[in-house]
Amino acid sequence: MSIPSSFIDQLLDQTDIVDVVGRRIPLNKKGSNYWCQCPFHDDSNPSMAVNQEKQFFYCFVCQESGNAIHFLRQYENLEFVDAIETLASSAGMTVPYENNRSEKSKPSGLVEKAVKFYQANLNETTAPKAVQYLKDRKITGATAKKFNIGYAQDKWDGLLNHLGAETSSIELDESGLFSRKDDRFYDRFRGRVIFPIRNIKGDFIAMGGRIIDEGEPKYLNSPETPFFNKSNELFGLYEVKELEKNIASLIVVEGYMDVIGLYEHGIKNAVATLGTAVTPNHVSKIMRYTNKIFFAFDGDLAGGKAAWKAVENTFPIIREDINIHFVFFDQGHDPDSYINENGLEAFKKLLDESISLSSYFLSKVKEFNLETLEGRAQAASFAIPIVNKINNSVIKEIYSTEVSKLCGMDVKTMDVSSSQALRQESDRVMRSTSNTPVRVKAVISIFSALLAFPAIAEEPLFDELKNNPKFDFLFIILDLYKQKPDIKPSRVIESLESDQIKGYFSEAVVAGLELSEKNALKLVTDCMDILLKNQKDREQTLKDKYNVSSITPAERRDLQQIILKKHEITDDDRNWLEKLSSKQD
Repeated sequence: MSIPSSFIDQLLDQTDIVDVVGRRIPLNKKGSNYWCQCPFHDDSNPSMAVNQEKQFFYCFVCQESGNAIHFLRQYENLEFVDAIETLASSAGMTVPYENNRSEKSKPSGLVEKAVKFYQANLNETTAPKAVQYLKDRKITGATAKKFNIGYAQDKWDGLLNHLGAETSSIELDESGLFSRKDDRFYDRFRGRVIFPIRNIKGDFIAMGGRIIDEGEPKYLNSPETPFFNKSNELFGLYEVKELEKNIASLIVVEGYMDVIGLYEHGIKNAVATLGTAVTPNHVSKIMRYTNKIFFAFDGDLAGGKAAWKAVENTFPIIREDINIHFVFFDQGHDPDSYINENGLEAFKKLLDESISLSSYFLSKVKEFNLETLEGRAQAASFAIPIVNKINNSVIKEIYSTEVSKLCGMDVKTMDVSSSQALRQESDRVMRSTSNTPVRVKAVISIFSALLAFPAIAEEPLFDELKNNPKFDFLFIILDLYKQKPDIKPSRVIESLESDQIKGYFSEAVVAGLELSEKNALKLVTDCMDILLKNQKDREQTLKDKYNVSSITPAERRDLQQIILKKHEITDDDRNWLEKLSSKQD
């Protein structure tokens, strides 16, 4: 499955990188760029520039750079297709997939075979206890079929024998369905009701199993595999998406049976984390499909901790258009038990009466004794680090204001990411380029001229460097602009192998020099003079070193190459070539 490049270009045209970055990290305008702390390295100062005109970002410290797609992939740890889908959803566009390319064989194919095997085992004859367990939980056959529920017999090699000896050990290892001891494989799931896990595309990638008889653990999940990462996946999301194209809301619960139990009662928009707390990746994925989220965790201590974890992992990526609410159950209840005992309407009432994210957070701040100085100090100490995790500047301002009112102090003054600091650091970064070697400045300036006027690529003045392998990168870029003058900077960078050259080109993009065509051409001419002079200076330096002392074999070869690449070789040049060939240093 592939996505047409024409659609990707169209999507980037419809996407503003400033908006994409700004929804996740506070940006401050300085000159032609927006500046922020880089999220891709440990950064306390603003070193990343975002250029709106070129739709490009670049970090002056770690050299991470690219377009909105690349930023989103790196920031939210997304696959390429997932990043495209996220941006397309924000832009109100539908991704046109092409099926003309053969898909790479899915590593989850073995898991799908196991799902069918376990489904076939779920019957009154083979698994009477498992069938009774589902009946006791009020799960009908239709719902069991919808979620592909199955049963793993209490055998060490039931699935292993079913798959047969032709299955390779690599496949068995990668599937996550087997344990291995002394070079022998054993079924991981035994004596358990099986809940298959799909990815968002519908592929079976893992399983969860609930034990029927006595034993621990009560629930067992597949381990992480090359195609299953529990911090990224949500049980039931594929099923919701299959039923509802435009998902109005999602209810996040803790367990498989909560999802299935709610579905049985008509609540068909629930998803579950997979034996782990809500992660930023979970929240980010959910926000791609809906802007209304309910967290509904068990009414016990663990459920309370899970709810607070959801708060902490939501704050860094929260947006103005996202509505988040929390549903709390009485001690001993979970979503499944509550709806079974109280019915559908009672559960819907809980959703209607749910507490908002802001109210839940502020209620935690109010738990401190705000009547005393000590209590207000404790409340501020608790709240400030959490509020400072918010990257959306508008939302952060609102939360800071409310916490300030409660604590009786201006908590915003304790935020290290002040706009003054941003301005100072952006100035520092730009000043640091004053120490850049003249040759490097010349290369960056040529890039700037090309970005402003791509037609300069046709100029013959670059020919003097054509036979110098050190400048092969330049001619790669020139050829790209000759073929497609409107090529996007990110596409140019993708064609470069050297990280150093990528960095120089990225600097040129964010520099955003304003040039007239005449001045751009003069700039290139001057820079070429510098580069050619640099070559002449290098030649003279090596000759002087040769005459007064000695040069290394590498330097000798370098000098030979400089002479050989001249358009005209003089008698003096020939004498030097003879000396360099004969003398052994």
